[in-house]
Amino acid sequence: MIKIIKSLPAILIASTLVFYSCDSDDDMDMNEPYMDVMASEVKTNLIDDASISPYDAIFDVSPYYSEGHLPFATSTGSVDGLEAILDDLDKSKNYLVYCHADGPSMAGAQLLEDAGFMHVYRLEGNYAAWDQVSFEDIMAAKTKAKIDASEFMAIFDVSPHYEEGHLPGATNANASAGGTALSKLIADMDKNKTYLVYCHADGPSIAGAQLMEDEGFMNVYRLEGNYGAWLAAGYMVE
Repeated sequence: MIKIIKSLPAILIASTLVFYSCDSDDDMDMNEPYMDVMASEVKTNLIDDASISPYDAIFDVSPYYSEGHLPFATSTGSVDGLEAILDDLDKSKNYLVYCHADGPSMAGAQLLEDAGFMHVYRLEGNYAAWDQVSFEDIMAAKTKAKIDASEFMAIFDVSPHYEEGHLPGATNANASAGGTALSKLIADMDKNKTYLVYCHADGPSIAGAQLMEDEGFMNVYRLEGNYGAWLAAGYMVE
């Protein structure tokens, strides 16, 4: 009996090593099907240089794309919509998937992973997380509805083409075009009010909206497609 008792510690150690070894092997074999990225990281990646994105495409798999979405995002409308375009995508490139809920965004990211895509990312917290850290892109129709409802405290045109035409009620926020720099215009404004920023190109409008966001403004919108989208919709200009 004594010999058996004395041998128990050795047996237990050996057993522990066996179990540890198995667990370690399992951990090594388990790979996350895709990588979750935080909204703050996505924001930094998209905004630090508006002309460069680490994502070759961003897919919004929700049915609420027109109510707001990430810059440069493509609407698939659903996970099935994403599946329908898989054959047109390069599996070696980088893709970000998000939605308004975990289920569809996870399913979309897993769909890409299962199809052999090598670099798949999912926005952690989905659109709600993005909305907390960044401005919101809105399409021309929604912009007009907000203007008609007098929801914007101010509308800022940051382009150098203000005098060639601008949205009704817009303020010239480009110093080189005879206006006042956006940073000066917003210095004493109420950060809880709602504002719109647009341009004739994505870079300046994104930079302008992000400037306001960084200064603590809570409700900043950017006109997706900029002035061209407004004109294409046939809306009135000044």
